[in-house]
This record gives sequence, structure tokens and C-alpha cells, in this order.
Amino acid sequence: MNKRIIMVTALLLVLLSLTVACGKGNNESSTSSPAATESAQQEQPSSEAPKEAAAFKFTDTKGEQTLPAQPQNIATTVTYLTDHMIALGLTPKLTVKSQNEDFPLYLKPFLNNVEVIGEQGKVNIEKLLSFAPDLIITDTNSTEIFDSYAKIAPTAMLENGYLSPSWEEAFRATASAFGLNDKAEQVIGDYTKHKEEAIAKIHDKVAGSTLMVLRIRNDVRYYGDMDYRWLYDDFGFSRPAVFPVTSADNRYEVLSNEKLPEIDPDYILLIKDNEELFNSLQDLAIWKNLKAVKNNSVYQISSDSWFGGYGPNSANSMLDDLDRLFAN
Repeated sequence: MNKRIIMVTALLLVLLSLTVACGKGNNESSTSSPAATESAQQEQPSSEAPKEAAAFKFTDTKGEQTLPAQPQNIATTVTYLTDHMIALGLTPKLTVKSQNEDFPLYLKPFLNNVEVIGEQGKVNIEKLLSFAPDLIITDTNSTEIFDSYAKIAPTAMLENGYLSPSWEEAFRATASAFGLNDKAEQVIGDYTKHKEEAIAKIHDKVAGSTLMVLRIRNDVRYYGDMDYRWLYDDFGFSRPAVFPVTSADNRYEVLSNEKLPEIDPDYILLIKDNEELFNSLQDLAIWKNLKAVKNNSVYQISSDSWFGGYGPNSANSMLDDLDRLFAN
């Protein structure tokens, strides 16, 4: 009897151990370790397709064009368009020097690693080709050379911004061509704030004082409202009794030396692009007897920003000049 009980008990223990072993085996086969799971996932091909670069579209005088991706090696052939593209976040890698044989001071901080492809109005086509741009940006002043540009890279030909009534409108037109209208309004808004701050510091100090903007080039040029209305309407300077009638087609009046005493302003903002002609003017009694000359109120300003510039960076640099000259 005892032997029988012992045999039954032993049999039950064997069966129990087999059941536990089978259960453990099933669990191990159905539950993977983290390492195994990760390995399995890595081996499975991804169901997501690789992302393609977004197409880059622009609309110029030729119509809409589409590039397969945003250009990375942009060339600009006009200084004001360099200014515009920097402000829009599409800084060119290739551009031209200004008429003064160097990058304008107000643009230099943005152009440390930029290659020079010639001078404004005199692009070196072979050099441009050697740098392999993926987009060239120019304006209708370059109509005759457009085909040469287009053979090198897609070319955006914009309307001549200098014919716009203000730099803001010229800048908006450039931004619109590249679908960056919102960015343009943000930049113009920042400029407007800067301008309001400058007016608050300067207006009451100069209100009623007459101001002349004079450029010495190959002749003596007197500029008016076409380019500098904002100095009179916004900052409070008065127009001299003799004041030029200007337009987009006739931006200045050429003066004879004898006309200067009739103008006789309190202040002269002087753009000096011809040293020899200016030196000869300085020697004349007519010049020496001007009110602004006697009072040391002739202030030289940069041709690059005050004449050649037509964008937000140049406009802000002009405000900085006014602040420096008149705020204190």
C-alpha cells in the first residue's frame, strides 16, 4: 500500500514539472526581449517615403518659374537687389561691387563670404559662369544681357526698382516676386519703428531749418522730393525757397554755381562722388559765403546708401546718419 502511494505521488510530481516547463516555454516564445523587438523593428523597411525638397517658385517679368528646390547659390547683379534679398533671408553668394568699387558699408556685415562677379552694370559673365549660380536675380536695366544670364542659370528679371516711388514699394515688389510678402511687411514694420524713434529725437531740433541734398558728380546736382520728400514731410526740415521739381524721369536739377546763393540753406547733406570738382567748388567765394558752410553745417553722407541704396538696409543706415548728425 505504501509503495503504491509513493508511486502515484512520484507520477504526479513528474506530470506537474512537465506542465510548468511547457508553460514557461510558451511564454518565452510569445514574449520578445526589448533588444529582440528593437532588432526586429530595425530590420523591417520603413513605410514612410523619403521627404523631397520643396519646389521654389517665383514670378518675374517673364511669368512664373519653378525650381526643384530653394536655390543655395544666388547671384544678384544690382546693389539694391542685394539689399532686398538679404532682408528677405535669401542672402546671395555672388554679387557686384557698388559704384564706389567696394561693397556698401551698410551691407558689408552680411557679405563676408560673398564672391564678387563685377561692378554694378558691368558683370563679368565668365566669372559668373565659373561660380555656377543656381539663380540669378536682376532687373530690367539688364534686358540686353538677359539671354546671357539665362544660359548660365534660371534668371529672375524684376522691374527696375529705382522707378518705384519709394524703396518700400520697390522692396514689396521684390518680395512679391518670391512669395515673401509677409516677410516684407515685417521688415518694413521694423524700419517704421526705427524711423519713429529717430523723428522723436530729431524733429523738434531741426523744425523750420532749411535743408539741401547736394550731389557732386560730373556736375552739381540738387535733389528734391522724388528721393527725399521724407526728410521734409516727416523730420520737419523746410524746403529752401528755390527747390527742384523732380520725378522718376528727372530726379535732380543741375545747378550752376551762381544759383547756390539763391538757395542758401541752413544745412547741406553732401554726396561727394567727384573729389576734383568739389575741391574747385570749395575755392569759390560763392560756396564759402553759404550759410551752411559758414556754420560748419555741411555734412558728407555716403553715396552708396543715400543715392545708390534703395532697400531696407540702406534706409536704416540713413536713419542712423540722421541720428548721428542731428540728434545731439
